[in-house]
Amino acid sequence: MGVQVAIANIADGRSDFYEKRRPLVEEELKSLDWIRKDFACVESEIIRSDQDIQGFVQKVRSCGPQTLIIHIPIWAEPILSIKLYNHIKLPVLLLGNNRPETSSMVGLLGSGGALDQMGCDHLRVFDHEDHLSKMHVSAFIRASAAINELRGQTLGRFGGRSLGIATADIDPSQWQQLFGVNVENIDQYEIVDIAEKLDGGEVEAFARWFRSGLGGVEYGGAFNAKALDKQIRGYLATVKLIEKYRLDLIAVKCQPELSDGYVAHCLAHMMLNGSKAEKGRKQTLVHACESDADGALTMQILRLLTGGNAAALLDIRWFNRENGVWTLANCGAMPLDFYAEPEADDPLAKVKMVPHVFGTGGGGALSGVVKPQKVTMARLCRKNGAYRMAILSGEVVEATEEEMAQTTGAFPKAFVKTAAGIDFLDFFGSNHIHMVSGSCTEQLVMFCKLKGIQYKVW
Repeated sequence: MGVQVAIANIADGRSDFYEKRRPLVEEELKSLDWIRKDFACVESEIIRSDQDIQGFVQKVRSCGPQTLIIHIPIWAEPILSIKLYNHIKLPVLLLGNNRPETSSMVGLLGSGGALDQMGCDHLRVFDHEDHLSKMHVSAFIRASAAINELRGQTLGRFGGRSLGIATADIDPSQWQQLFGVNVENIDQYEIVDIAEKLDGGEVEAFARWFRSGLGGVEYGGAFNAKALDKQIRGYLATVKLIEKYRLDLIAVKCQPELSDGYVAHCLAHMMLNGSKAEKGRKQTLVHACESDADGALTMQILRLLTGGNAAALLDIRWFNRENGVWTLANCGAMPLDFYAEPEADDPLAKVKMVPHVFGTGGGGALSGVVKPQKVTMARLCRKNGAYRMAILSGEVVEATEEEMAQTTGAFPKAFVKTAAGIDFLDFFGSNHIHMVSGSCTEQLVMFCKLKGIQYKVW
């Protein structure tokens, strides 16, 4: 995702005052190079009049940035910030400095108070040189970009509620109002219909790559070569349906109609969510199991905030009070990215395909253990109709054989140490949680602040 930022540099409209402080302005402009380095910026000259504003507005409209930073290096009339916001309806960050000789703080407070009066929620950062403040600025930019990127996207929801999981259902109107995301309901039989009509050569080409790289295949029960062929077909058919309906993220019911009547959809889940493909690297695309719409949305938020990293859907299986480790597992698949060692290694080799523990239609689960790494976990939940988000930072750790044996052997799993204890379970509103590699806690918090969503961080 290319993140573009509009930076409006505003300053005193009185020429005599401005000329005296011009050297301070030039120093402060230079000190924002760290933003220009990390993000694509469309930037103004020094704005001191309505004419200056009009010129910058035209520039912004031709570039389509996702957020607006109003930089106040010295005192500037607060009305300039109001006029900029009236023309550029984007999330606003007021950025100043902590130098007493600039009067930046005075100007920032004046602009902030003026924006408050007109009901414009915004972020204020008073010292852009401070490390924590830089983190706030970066988080704001990425969260704003994610909000902008979500607006207008479409979730393809294949099938209705799975296994009575009420937390997977959503109110489409609420989604449109709060996130600007559309829901397209699609019959999951379309997957079967297209799967069975696929060209055999296309199926075999993928199968050769997949079988040659896989860490092993263990047939048994309803899982056999024919069932694996169906799973491959199901994945390739889903790709075609995503293209047909122009979907940005999907959620597939699977159980019980696909898992009993055709084949388990786990291979598609693993392949779509990850960045590994038979033709090299690809963009990740969110696929949530059990038609979990809020899960898909949470995964998409994680994905956008991290610039396209793979996101996972997992069940919360068990909490070890003695060592603070949570056992998380998915019923059949995880993105390959979570198994990847250094780039020289093939993550597919870390996965073994084994007979599934459910589904009369057959199919295999893609068993593996997530490698040690820092992760961020989150979930959009609802209470009395209002959204709230649980946010956890953690670290995937090695598990003992005893811990491994306590979870269904066929399921891919992760063992995560976090600061969350039993109190987390009282707050959390789902059996599913979602995980992404790396740290994006600050960005998630900023996302919630910008959307007016309650949140709690562990």
